[in-house]
Amino acid sequence: MVVKNDGEVTWNVLSEEDNLALDIPTHSYLEVKKAAEVAPSPTSVVTLSRQNGKISLLVDSGNERRELDVTNWQEDLLEIEERAETQKLKVGIEGEKFSLEQEGIIALTSFPVTVDSKTANLSVQTSSGQKFLSIFPREAVDALLRTKLVNKIVNPRIEVVEENRQLQYVVAGEKVFNILGLLDYSIPITSYISASTGEILSIDSPTWFKYMKFLFV
Repeated sequence: MVVKNDGEVTWNVLSEEDNLALDIPTHSYLEVKKAAEVAPSPTSVVTLSRQNGKISLLVDSGNERRELDVTNWQEDLLEIEERAETQKLKVGIEGEKFSLEQEGIIALTSFPVTVDSKTANLSVQTSSGQKFLSIFPREAVDALLRTKLVNKIVNPRIEVVEENRQLQYVVAGEKVFNILGLLDYSIPITSYISASTGEILSIDSPTWFKYMKFLFV
């Protein structure tokens, strides 16, 4: 937490590597283990997109391109493995959006999703261009909780949106206080976390809390 001279408070959450300059973290290894009914090569580029109600899965292995219509696919579409700590990310469909699930946290987005195993990058295509998801959903939520700005996540479903050309996670949480051991008092807080660096970009909370929140973390 950093408190500036004018009273402005900024939180930085930890990404894959704790870096005070908030560099965009990189993944050393990212492989698509499964893409619907296809087993892609270790250097494949896999893209999931929606157009005119049709959901397409494109697997580009360099010397071969396969496109599948997965509109009615009921299971997880992609299973992605990240190392060194071997974390898994599952990509599927939920309603009109794509879902990115990591350890019980599900991030929903309308943006087309691309996984490039060769460069170990996960990205989405927004109206302003390609944006990298360097911070995965569970990592973003866990890092937010470590700031102690919130101590309860209201919903395991979070959103991936773009605001001011920045890709962000929108996380609904609460700061819960116990009053005299008798009563829990909750303050609703919505946090906007950079999907590239893990930085908390802004929060929505009661006006009084915005000016006094540094007393509660």
